[in-house]
Amino acid sequence: MSVDPGNSSAHSGNATVLVVDDDHDMAAALSDMLRQAGYHPLSAHSGHEAIALVEKESPDVLISDLRMAGMSGHGLQAELKRIAPDLPVIIITAFGSIQTAVESMKLGAFDYITKPFSNSELLLLVARALENRELRNEVKRLRVELARNHGLENIIASSPSMTAMLSKLAQVADSNASVLITGESGTGKDLLARALHFQSPRRNGPFVPVNCAAIPESLIESELFGHARGAFTDAKQNKVGLFVAASHGTLFLDEIGEMLPSVQAKLLRVIEDKRVRPLGATGETTVDVRVIAATNADLEKGVADGRFRSDLFYRIATVTMAVPPLRDRPEDIPLLIKHFLTRASAEAGKVPPQLDAETTDLLTHYRWPGNIRELQNAIQQAVILCTGATITRADLPTRITGDRHEPTHLEQLASRRMALEVVEREYARAVLASVNGHRGEAAAILGVDRKTLTRKLEEPS
Repeated sequence: MSVDPGNSSAHSGNATVLVVDDDHDMAAALSDMLRQAGYHPLSAHSGHEAIALVEKESPDVLISDLRMAGMSGHGLQAELKRIAPDLPVIIITAFGSIQTAVESMKLGAFDYITKPFSNSELLLLVARALENRELRNEVKRLRVELARNHGLENIIASSPSMTAMLSKLAQVADSNASVLITGESGTGKDLLARALHFQSPRRNGPFVPVNCAAIPESLIESELFGHARGAFTDAKQNKVGLFVAASHGTLFLDEIGEMLPSVQAKLLRVIEDKRVRPLGATGETTVDVRVIAATNADLEKGVADGRFRSDLFYRIATVTMAVPPLRDRPEDIPLLIKHFLTRASAEAGKVPPQLDAETTDLLTHYRWPGNIRELQNAIQQAVILCTGATITRADLPTRITGDRHEPTHLEQLASRRMALEVVEREYARAVLASVNGHRGEAAAILGVDRKTLTRKLEEPS
């Protein structure tokens, strides 16, 4: 067998490929081809020998003949699903048929190729299998990183109220119960929703956040439930709704108190029936979604006022969690300051600065109406403006320090939207007055001659 010149070792990355074939000559030929292409080949002549090599060598790809004495290629696939479920398998056979192809794919084969085949065809399949394996590994790595970045351990808190709430969150995470998170804007409701998801058995599924207040009224149903082509004027193609996109994961409905009553009714039906019908469609799709909702509004008052459906409220509030405002948990402020200082300094490429005593006092005694979000923004501004090793009062927003900015004369003129010629005339008159009306001296200060000064001082006709 000759190697296709378009396939070089640059594409192989020295990956290990296990060839399984009871035909010794075929196994040797395939191994030679793989070696010439830059791979590290291993060979086995039975399914049992292949299993032993998989457990010992952990190959990156496995190529197996389908028809073999003893354990068949399908039998080997079934065993590999148990001991190495992520190992991509390519099945080779001279007895290709739709039935065997389907069976191979059902058992998890990456792909299927029939004899006779060219070297380039098989090498292309191997390269694609390796790319697919790398992508799957990257997805796993990112999921682990997401879980680590959004886990409970990343929520900065030491106050009794937050400690109790995080303990409750840990208890609720393993269930499928709907959770309603309440609290003022900026308290971190979205972080708690993500922590719930990544602590739950659904952590490998999608987390889909939806800001119900940010989606136009005319689009909210289409966004949540999807639509069929032609459902309305601009529906040029089918659209998958966010409920379906969140299947096997979590749908986070932020600011649910802003949802229209008509949409509330449809949302309730989807949550109860676990089925979605896109706008304009006749069929329904089953969805497996956990719903977490959040609001800064008083939903119980909304129910009493008739603005929010009581049946939906009780459906989404199986478990409720109230996030206390930052002003009610001052013990958390120093921890949050340290955390945001470290993060903002890293983003700015600076060594984390210190806080002087006055700045520390201002930050710890401020009421923080914008809660954690406002604190984070204040620290970020301070890090950017700080020119030394210490953050001072001058680096903080004036709303925190209480310092009032006195506008300069030019700022006052700008606020009056004055034309430039008017500004020049006022300045010329001010300079003239400062030198007791001596036009020669005033002209020298302004850098113009007396004639030009006289012209600037004249009222417009």
